[in-house]
Amino acid sequence: MKQKILLMLLLVSLVFACKKEKQELNTQNELQRLKLEESKKILTERKSLNYSLQGYSSVEEAVKNFLIEVRKTNQIESAQLKSLVDQTEKEFILYPNILGYGTSLDVTPLDDYNKMIRSFEILALGKLKEKSYTESDLKSIKIMVRSVKDYGKTKFHKIGLVIIGTPKGKIEIGEIRSVIQLGNRYKVAILAP
Repeated sequence: MKQKILLMLLLVSLVFACKKEKQELNTQNELQRLKLEESKKILTERKSLNYSLQGYSSVEEAVKNFLIEVRKTNQIESAQLKSLVDQTEKEFILYPNILGYGTSLDVTPLDDYNKMIRSFEILALGKLKEKSYTESDLKSIKIMVRSVKDYGKTKFHKIGLVIIGTPKGKIEIGEIRSVIQLGNRYKVAILAP
């Protein structure tokens, strides 16, 4: 008899615990949904603004300047690189133009997306710092563009591989994933390890 009562108490406790967890999960999902809706609203409003991209005159120039800057700096913090889209350019040019094109931004609130992009940049910059090339090696650079796609007012030049010829051999760089183009200006946009 005592075992049956104990078993009943245990079952009742489990049911209440499951209901509480389900309520907490529903609350978290609702908060995430509201954050996502707010992010989409903000980015949709920003899409109509006419921000300009402070960049370079070609994909090659953007990539070369980026690699020179990575080589010259001791930092791996992306915010310090002028050749990489800065936070304002991300939030007013990059993100508004990729929203709705099947990227993870479509399902990720802006704050979370920024954290993800920042972590990718830090990891990629760390890997790039390990590559041994000099500025003079960049004279023999090959940039393999996989595709060029329109995203809103921008074009993305998806980079397959960057190959640098050095006296010690070829260095392959796969961390530069895309270069953004707005009008006739280009800038490195997406990095990933």
